[in-house]
Parts: sequence; C-alpha cells; structure tokens
Amino acid sequence: MPTNLIVRQGVTGAALTPSDAVDIVGATANSPAALFVGVGGDVSVITLGGSTLVYKNIASGTFMPIQVTRLLATNTTATNILSQF
Repeated sequence: MPTNLIVRQGVTGAALTPSDAVDIVGATANSPAALFVGVGGDVSVITLGGSTLVYKNIASGTFMPIQVTRLLATNTTATNILSQF
C-alpha cells in the first residue's frame, strides 16, 4: 500500500490498451492512475489495494476517481480510455 496518500491533480497520463497481464505504465503505489472513459461501457480494473472490480455501464466522458494499477482486457467493453496520474 502507498505511504504517500496526498490527493493531487493529475500531472501526466496516457492512452490505455486494456491488458490482463501488464500494469499501467507510469502507475505506482504512490502515483496510481485515475481513468477517463471516452466511449462508454464496462470497465474492469485492479485497484491499488489489489481488488478486481468491474464497473458496469460507465457513460461516455466519465472521469473515474478510483486508484488503479491495471485496466483489464477481460470484461472491459468501454474504449478510448485514458490514464491520469
């Protein structure tokens, strides 16, 4: 778990390709990624705490204020997802 729990605005980010095996590049325990969903659908993630969750029916244009380390390909139907950290 992170030792630095300071909440801050995102300073960088990247377009994401969902993967069941690869963590979000640039995301760390002290700088987990938040997500922006460009085209709506389901979003499957591994959270900073290690939980696997599927968020159903996320609308297009949604910022997801969650702390994640991986965007999973399995069960993710949303597209044009960006990371921000």
